[in-house]
Amino acid sequence: MGGCLLVLLALVLWVSVLLGRAGPYVVGLLAASLVAVYMAMRRRKSRAAAAFEEQHGPGKDLLIVYSDSPHWQAYIESNWLSRWGHRAVVFNRSRPWSEQQPEAQLWRAVAGTVEHTPVAIVIPRRGLPRVVRFFLAFRDFKHGKDRKLRDAEARLERLLGG
Repeated sequence: MGGCLLVLLALVLWVSVLLGRAGPYVVGLLAASLVAVYMAMRRRKSRAAAAFEEQHGPGKDLLIVYSDSPHWQAYIESNWLSRWGHRAVVFNRSRPWSEQQPEAQLWRAVAGTVEHTPVAIVIPRRGLPRVVRFFLAFRDFKHGKDRKLRDAEARLERLLGG
């Protein structure tokens, strides 16, 4: 992280030198824009989590998103639902669904566009939802390598407080 900040600082200084007197204003405008985008994303995630909680109540703090893929469907339905089903809402994207569903809104707000299925989304009592991605773990699992899957499940268990 420190290296990224150092590169960013060097880039800011370079832009400031290139733009002369306008440099600090341009940099300030860029920084303000980034902060605005970040805050909008946080609000979207918070609203989606609130809608999910309103729909499902305080006892449901986990959204499991998957599809009917032969690579993970049976595993999720037999292992995860027996383990976390009492506190989970299941969103199977292979079944009919609508963008207006709280589950879909939460999934869209939190999971993004990369490795978005299967995922587990934990809705904590405070703070923003946390996502645990399983696509790469299941890719390895189908080739007999279970370490990534076990690590991701352990992370999920920690987020759930177990």
